[in-house]
Amino acid sequence: MTTTHDLIATRNLTLMLTYRCNAQCAECGTFSSPHDKNDITLETALSSIDWAKAEGMTQVIFTGGEPTLRWDDLVASIRHAQGKGMSTRVVSNAQWAETPEKAAQGIKELQEAGLEEINYSTGDEHVRFIPLEHVLNAVQAAVKAKMPCALMFELRAKSRIDEVELQKRLAALAPEEDMEKYFTFIRSPWMPIRPDNIEEYPEGLYANKSNVAHRRGCESVLSNYVVQGSGKIAPCCGLGMRTVPELQIGSALEEAQDGKNPLAQAIEEGESDLFLYALHKIGPEKIVAWAATKDESIKWEDMYAHRCQACMRIYRDPKVKQVLIDNIQELMAEMVYGGMVLRRFEKLAAEAMNGAEPPPAAPEFSHYV
Repeated sequence: MTTTHDLIATRNLTLMLTYRCNAQCAECGTFSSPHDKNDITLETALSSIDWAKAEGMTQVIFTGGEPTLRWDDLVASIRHAQGKGMSTRVVSNAQWAETPEKAAQGIKELQEAGLEEINYSTGDEHVRFIPLEHVLNAVQAAVKAKMPCALMFELRAKSRIDEVELQKRLAALAPEEDMEKYFTFIRSPWMPIRPDNIEEYPEGLYANKSNVAHRRGCESVLSNYVVQGSGKIAPCCGLGMRTVPELQIGSALEEAQDGKNPLAQAIEEGESDLFLYALHKIGPEKIVAWAATKDESIKWEDMYAHRCQACMRIYRDPKVKQVLIDNIQELMAEMVYGGMVLRRFEKLAAEAMNGAEPPPAAPEFSHYV
């Protein structure tokens, strides 16, 4: 069987202990809400960590939903991963950090279990449900405990949160040298799930002919295997992947087969899919742009700032899918001879600029923090 197993440098495990969340953000990338009761059991979580270790994975990322709603199971899972010699990260909305004292106690418990990094999210959507003060408490507690942390800030053209004022409040949380050492501020476009729903972003973030040549392959697909709140396994942590049948490649609730645990089976399934490797190698923006060279009715320029939305376009747009079906061998050839892809899009950029100095490459954004 032809697989891409030896071509992926690293693989990590993401555990969604639950899809439940005390927030109900519009366009939530995982469709989480207080009403979604999908959880995996602690037994499934611990088994998944064991399987990940057996597959050579070195990191476990806990997310959701809101993983801290399963606090005791989260702590037990972190401790289990740490006992296996695996690094750990939690992604949280900081709902638990209601006061500086509660934030400090929470960080203490997580750190004693072995947690090495914690990342938070805020912005126009999150702040409707989780007060900004909770996030500031959580950042301060992590920095004081010398635990690396990051804050993912929802990026839009117009935000109700004054970023300059937020940065000032963050800077006042701890001594400058500690903030520089332990804290990272990340801007990430707030992404509509539907590929035809176009959000307004600051200038320079959209993919187009002038910058698509600089877009890299997707760092998540085939590198980050996700056990979701439903128990299903996906080959990436991309926003919206819950709705894509092609990205549901296994289940942690199934029995081992032929001596292979469910995660190993899912990895084999995912890494037998050469199109997933094309996403990993080329990236969704380039693939959509390439499809548009085959079908001029496919419009893509200045539509996508977050690459997960471009990926949703590939899986949901019948025109793009048909181009892939009709020309998949050509795409695979260009993937193998990667310079051909780069030259194709450098030519597009030259045509778009018509001799003008090219703009800086548009930044790329991670699927999770």
